[in-house]
Amino acid sequence: MPYLALLLLLLTTACRAPVVAQASTEPVPFILDADTANEIDDLYAIAYLFAEEGVDWRGLTSAQWFHHMSGDSTVYQSQRLNEELLAVAGRMDLPHPRGADTIMGHPWGGYDPRDSPAARFIIEQARSAGAGKLVVMCIGASTNLASAIALAPDIKDKIRAYVLGFQYDTEGGFWNKDEFNIRRDLNAANYLLNAEGLELHIMSTSTARQYQWQRDPTFERLDRSGPIGAYLKARWETFAPGATSWIMWDVALLQAFLKPEQATEIQVTTPPENTRRQVWLYTDIDEEAMARDFWQRLLSYP
Repeated sequence: MPYLALLLLLLTTACRAPVVAQASTEPVPFILDADTANEIDDLYAIAYLFAEEGVDWRGLTSAQWFHHMSGDSTVYQSQRLNEELLAVAGRMDLPHPRGADTIMGHPWGGYDPRDSPAARFIIEQARSAGAGKLVVMCIGASTNLASAIALAPDIKDKIRAYVLGFQYDTEGGFWNKDEFNIRRDLNAANYLLNAEGLELHIMSTSTARQYQWQRDPTFERLDRSGPIGAYLKARWETFAPGATSWIMWDVALLQAFLKPEQATEIQVTTPPENTRRQVWLYTDIDEEAMARDFWQRLLSYP
């Protein structure tokens, strides 16, 4: 093989996104960590998972999302909505431990872990994942995942972490941490970036914002999606009655993970203030294909 062709082949192989599915036919063990009460799209992500066969869904954990307008104990608000939707779907058998009610460390920094049933559950599931890795997907602040690793450093190499957050300029290669999920626990986000050996995948809001739905066609489809659709519609009407559209941030990350052919992922270097290492970053999504898949699934619900 000519030298140039060989070099191109090696570069292409090096930049290829990792295969999500494990080599065996066994579904990938999976935990979804959600700040469900913060907006409405967390619930849509949870609803999509009910019929998913590509993962072994081990549990749904609740995340805090404190800020000055949210009131206290936001994790309890997320926990309540998680349990409501699980009850509507008849899936209260799925473990759903509560997460921490405050950030990792302190407002001025630090990595003191926040012990919680959710963190302990992540530790337990990572240690029982066998030869493969446990996927933990944080669609809110990553307090529970970062705390679990800080409490049990031996699980770091047993986890494949997916995080929704940050902004990223793909042309300049610039990171921006002034983003809602990251600001809800900046310490936890930095901890994950600094965790050498942790496989970390990030969906920035710069990419996820492509996935926007219009209210009227969404409501029309939800009306044909059974009790789960009715619940999702009621949440939109209650939480954002004047919103004529919504960006499905959380659903974008979930569907990109489940259908890697619908997203583009590259390796990038962490921000300069963090440990210098390579992490995975989604730079584009096929939002039209994602929407088709989502509604094909939801409309099949009784």
